[in-house]
Amino acid sequence: DWPFDDGAPPPGQIVDDWLSLLKTKFREEPGCCVAVHCVAGLGRAPVLVALALIECGMKYEDAVQFIRQKRRGAFNSKQLLYLEKYRPKMRLRFRDANGHCCVQ
Repeated sequence: DWPFDDGAPPPGQIVDDWLSLLKTKFREEPGCCVAVHCVAGLGRAPVLVALALIECGMKYEDAVQFIRQKRRGAFNSKQLLYLEKYRPKMRLRFRDANGHCCVQ
């Protein structure tokens, strides 16, 4: 559990922990599925999913559009501004055993 205020962007430590969890899972079990949820599924969970997509190389606009196709009403204006200003460190891009670039 990584609680943070409803309607707010996640604190830096939660972002770091979330991306670290994903990186570990994707290395240990390539192609695995990770579920993420919050109370209503409109803010906190979509923001974390968007961050993962952005870290994989997706533009924030594309990540928002992709998530909103699956979950109408996702994100509020504060969260959108956070995602727009977020600068990825490409923490979820890595090479597989064959030397090919993987985006999960």
